[in-house]
Amino acid sequence: MLVKNSFPELNDRARGWLHFLWEKAGTEDDWSSSGEPHPWWDRYSTPPMTNFPRFDLADSCYAVALMADKTPAWREAYAQILDQMVDRHTTFWAAVDWLTQFGNDPDRDKYPDVWKGTLIPEHLWGRYDSPGWTANGVEPWGLQKDPVGADGMLFFKGFFNLVMSLHRYVSGDSKWNDPFKVVGVDDTHFQWTHSRVAEHLTEQWRRHPEGPHCENTKIWPYCLSAAGLGLQMFDQLLGTDRHSVFDEWTDYAKRHYLQVEDGLLQWVALYYDPIVDHVHKVGSGGGTGVAWYALPQNPELAGLFYRASLSATGWDDPAVPVAVPSDPRGLVMTAMLANEFGDAVTHARLSDTLEQLAEPRYFGSESEHFGYWFHLDEPWPRGQMSASLMVTDVADPGDWQRLF
Repeated sequence: MLVKNSFPELNDRARGWLHFLWEKAGTEDDWSSSGEPHPWWDRYSTPPMTNFPRFDLADSCYAVALMADKTPAWREAYAQILDQMVDRHTTFWAAVDWLTQFGNDPDRDKYPDVWKGTLIPEHLWGRYDSPGWTANGVEPWGLQKDPVGADGMLFFKGFFNLVMSLHRYVSGDSKWNDPFKVVGVDDTHFQWTHSRVAEHLTEQWRRHPEGPHCENTKIWPYCLSAAGLGLQMFDQLLGTDRHSVFDEWTDYAKRHYLQVEDGLLQWVALYYDPIVDHVHKVGSGGGTGVAWYALPQNPELAGLFYRASLSATGWDDPAVPVAVPSDPRGLVMTAMLANEFGDAVTHARLSDTLEQLAEPRYFGSESEHFGYWFHLDEPWPRGQMSASLMVTDVADPGDWQRLF
């Protein structure tokens, strides 16, 4: 008699992705200032904001942590992958933007016209740095060599703490709480521990209730939500109270970074620039990324953003064809949220669309690897999008929230 396996397991795609990620993380490459990461590390997606390889490191960790909860017998392998992600996050290439983009962008008068109003304030067009340009050295901060210790660079240190926290959760190993070095400007080195990174991030946040900034001079709810999630996991592991800064920031954000009328989201801030006092507003569908990271921390806020996104796109309406954006990130993250919320209708619609758009494919000498190629005609699956979409192959509804 055939006995059905009642234990959680990974499907074929998830196992194929894990096989590839094991090779990807374990293959030595040179992330120093004199080297270059292997081209399969994604430093291409969603320019000008996330086209840096550290975002591939972070995105690759989420499905791995979820896999570890599903199949704990393989935790040693998962822990090794996560350890290699943390290790790369200490290098030159992990902070390459902060370590090479000094002062104002000399090409800011040459930006694509499509960025006008969408990414850059119209009234500052031609004399304002784009998102993604870190502008290390501008006043009032001056040159800051340490990407962790800097006033800015939240989109480095916040994700770094999240990745270290996930490693410790999966492995049970406190190795990153021993002193290690992070590469700074001019190949200087700065000593940190996991606990000190979390403490420093918390102290910065307490001094700035509006939130620490990423680039000089932009404060991003997206990155702050990810940073808060790392602190929540840190508290869960060590019994500390770092995460309270996120709760306090959420109250601030509701007053300054979004507007709700009659229970409906009207707009959300892409970023806030305190130097020019500009809230860069986007439409009600612009909170999808925030929703993913906020969901384990503030389900009510995440639900508000998710519902607003569906209302703006119509992706939950079976009578309306799924409109595919030029950048698939929003579509992928909405599919992740639909899966997590147990929204079967939306998840099925987006899964059908992504089955065509994302180009799922097995590869390797024995077709042992799997990834999503997105019709980009590249030699490797596109890292950030593949890793993110893999969450839907691994997780059941509620798994992301239970992880934290």
